[in-house]
Amino acid sequence: MPAPKSKLPRLSPSRINTFLGCAMKYRFQYVEAVPGLPSEAMVRGSFVHRVLELLLTRERDERTIDASREDFETAKQEFLNRDDFRLLLLSGDDESAFWESSRECLRAYYRIERPTEANIVELEKWVTTPLGEFEIGGFIDRLERDAHGLVVSDYKTSRPKPVHYSTDNFRQLTYYALMCETQLNETPHSVRVYYLGGGKDEFPRDQRVVSQAVTPTTLNEVRDTARRVFGNISTAESSGEFSTNVTKLCEWCDYKEWCPAHGGDLTRAREEGTARVGIRRREAGLPVAP
Repeated sequence: MPAPKSKLPRLSPSRINTFLGCAMKYRFQYVEAVPGLPSEAMVRGSFVHRVLELLLTRERDERTIDASREDFETAKQEFLNRDDFRLLLLSGDDESAFWESSRECLRAYYRIERPTEANIVELEKWVTTPLGEFEIGGFIDRLERDAHGLVVSDYKTSRPKPVHYSTDNFRQLTYYALMCETQLNETPHSVRVYYLGGGKDEFPRDQRVVSQAVTPTTLNEVRDTARRVFGNISTAESSGEFSTNVTKLCEWCDYKEWCPAHGGDLTRAREEGTARVGIRRREAGLPVAP
């Protein structure tokens, strides 16, 4: 579902997090628009989100185990024809492992929540709010209601992170809470992350479901952060100077080979990235743009 057009420049919560993590990565991804190849983790996350979206769209009493199996197969047929899945070029054994790891994420979901009890308000809801000369906007994966009010939630198919390592996830969800405050005239009382990765008996529920309260302080923090990031992006785009944050996460960055901090040439990134994606698309039997 495409985002509605806007008259104002728009930042999404994910763009803000990317810039905060590494301004140079932001440049590669959003300014240079260097094409990238999907990862298994990325596609698995999208797939599990889709299965749960299909399941939780059903009426509560219809969210049965059999229904989840039907929704898994429905989503599987969708993904078998999607470019991102086909670009993984999975072998027979690797594809089987992909579906089994996705099933394990869904089993983890059932261990931490009864879907018949989930009070879903809306799924994949578009929200936005202006912040002066720009706006923030995005799709909420899951907006629910508990005994205390609204909760903004998201699923992660990674292994659980302790609360103090979930800062980026909480910040991103708090932006959606801020947008709800403006658009729905109701402020969610908390944000929540459901971690679905890891083995069956590795993590108890209190490690898989982590929350943070939404307060005037957290809302002001993300509002101020968005304004600061917007200003810093504008300055960086005008000057062409994007800082690089070198950490161990660089080992998993799609753009490391072109990053100046690692001896790369960023002027070659778009051409070489486009060529790489073109080769993979041909291998996958997908059309390649001229």
